[in-house]
Amino acid sequence: MGSSIAVANQKGGVGKTTTAINLAACLGAAEKRTLLVDFDPQGNSTNGVGIDREQCTPSIYDALIKASPAGQVIMSNVVDGVDVMLSNRDLAGAEVELVSLAEREKRLLHVLLQVMETYEYILIDCPPSLGLFTINALTAARSVLLPLQCEYYALEGLGQLLSVVKLVARSSIRHWPSRVCC
Repeated sequence: MGSSIAVANQKGGVGKTTTAINLAACLGAAEKRTLLVDFDPQGNSTNGVGIDREQCTPSIYDALIKASPAGQVIMSNVVDGVDVMLSNRDLAGAEVELVSLAEREKRLLHVLLQVMETYEYILIDCPPSLGLFTINALTAARSVLLPLQCEYYALEGLGQLLSVVKLVARSSIRHWPSRVCC
């Protein structure tokens, strides 16, 4: 079972998508089986690897809300050694739909558990918020990468983000399969 990493920050424009795409490409170039998960309704990771987000169906929305198999929303070998779990504008309404679903904060975890054995690395590109999508990503990830600009407001928000990361880590660690080390 591979490493899963959420690339998160509630602030936009700090390089989350750029970091996720480039890290995925580097891991793929190093011959590490990598999955890039576009979990941002803007779909910039999908676009960033050269896929028209308006043309990709099914998408991560279908796996998250409609329980479509994870393998159906993954495009293989988009970049050498990198598969992409696609996003499109359907994901924008999913956060509202998640509110009424059971285990809403673990939906992404359940999707990724279907394919986790296939990949050495899973990178989750998060939206610029601390909403339900980011909570899902933090619950599904074993580690977090926090891109940060060195400016006052970015640093000010870091404390809040780290508090959320610690809270999710404390509450979700027991949900991982027992063969995963902490």
